[in-house]
Amino acid sequence: MLSFVKILLVLVSFGALISADPVPDTSEKCLSCQTQVNELNSLWSNATSIAEILSNLQTECIDKYPGDRAKVKLCQELAAVYVQIPPSIFKGMEDLAWPIPDGICALIFKCQMNCCGVNDPPEQVHLSYVANDHTMMGVSWVTLSDKLSVVQYGQSKNFMTSFTHGDISTYLAGSWHGTIHRAIMTDLKPSTTYYYRVGNGERWSETLSFTTLSSEQESATAPVRYAILADMDFESNATMANLASLVQAKKIDAIIHSGDISYADGYEPHWDVFLRRMQSVVSSVPFMVTPGNHEFWFNFTSYKHRFLMPGDKELVEKLAQHRIAGSDDLQFGSHDGMFYSWTVGPVHFIAGNSETAIDTANFSPEFISWLEADLASVDRTKTPFIVFHFHRPMYCSNSDRCTSGGGDLLRSKAEDLLMKYQVNMVIQGHIHSYERTYPMYQSQATSLNYDAPTAPVYVVQGASGNREGNDGFPSELPAWSAARASDVGYGILTASATELTFDYYVSSFDGAKLIDSFTVKPWAAAAKH
Repeated sequence: MLSFVKILLVLVSFGALISADPVPDTSEKCLSCQTQVNELNSLWSNATSIAEILSNLQTECIDKYPGDRAKVKLCQELAAVYVQIPPSIFKGMEDLAWPIPDGICALIFKCQMNCCGVNDPPEQVHLSYVANDHTMMGVSWVTLSDKLSVVQYGQSKNFMTSFTHGDISTYLAGSWHGTIHRAIMTDLKPSTTYYYRVGNGERWSETLSFTTLSSEQESATAPVRYAILADMDFESNATMANLASLVQAKKIDAIIHSGDISYADGYEPHWDVFLRRMQSVVSSVPFMVTPGNHEFWFNFTSYKHRFLMPGDKELVEKLAQHRIAGSDDLQFGSHDGMFYSWTVGPVHFIAGNSETAIDTANFSPEFISWLEADLASVDRTKTPFIVFHFHRPMYCSNSDRCTSGGGDLLRSKAEDLLMKYQVNMVIQGHIHSYERTYPMYQSQATSLNYDAPTAPVYVVQGASGNREGNDGFPSELPAWSAARASDVGYGILTASATELTFDYYVSSFDGAKLIDSFTVKPWAAAAKH
């Protein structure tokens, strides 16, 4: 059944491609819009096809609102734009978790969506690496006002003597109203716990903390541990609880989230909910992200503004107040966080973008050109492993999205490069399950173990928990599918100088359970560049 709600969601998303307790909007403009959306949704809720809705627009709207030109005009404008919408935009509309009519009126700029309360302290605090120089740590947060951005930090909770000023920005997509603050703490020492708070000099967040990597981790003589997530929505779940326990016990050093972050789907308050709920985790360890298809709304505007990744050299240099070495230029990739690279100890990570602004799979020519240059720049004698993480999968056994639905295209553009430069592991999301392959190339396993691989290993980990549920597996599986699970959970990647170990845990409020583990050794012949 097609409803007016879905029409408006599609309409406004396409139009955008072209052109604590938040304070509610109680303006007459907002309240009037909410009333009309409810009326129109009731009017068209029994329509079963686009053609039926279009044929009804002219007559039913005039009959519904005789003499009300403004309301009739809205119906006619919807019809004029609706026929121009690309079919790909419709996919997944049934799964949107929007409050109605609030979300619709926000999309058409009738209701303002405030991020937070007027007197609320800074919130949604999260850390990130901003360059390969780990004497720096990025921090982002949100407030309703647009006052100064200040970070106070130091090695004592009661004596934080260092200060740095940040940058502020905002965006209007989805009628969101708030201020995003981004700053960089500098001159950090290894193996050191830093306490910090963010604010404007008058109103502050609670005091938070993080611990920098040790010199041994930086030099690859001690392991580094990463939580691996994808496809996790804004609702609090067992995965979030398990991550909080890991952070409190200092069992992870960073988090990688390969797209579909919050499932806001254009309803901006859900970004705020997700980042508030994640603050206890991502304010203590770096949160490294790549875009997924659920971020495509408004041409990824929310994603680009809310995260400070190693993707904007000009901003990083401005906030850090010093230049980044020229030899590190490649790490900045797209310069807007859509793709970039980052290196920690023995691993060079490549954060890729498999998305388009119309919700289809693709590796753009710009990305592929940068990818090859970045791969060629890695000195494998110093950095033995390369891990490539992005959203849509190149391989999986339980969805045509890994073949005709996008995987075939992605492989045709990137697989030969991954072989040429001997990428060790590819981490993907999008499919709501966990699966690992044996080393493989051109849809064939090159070996049935990981001891001396001659091709990349592909991991799908899109099972972190979301409203759409998880995917099962067919009864007949290809020989290259080494292990799989449909349980909600998360991965832990442990990297040392000699191996990569990936563990998959089923999330539970009673404590996570390990159900799969494998270890990947370096390629049989190490790349030399």
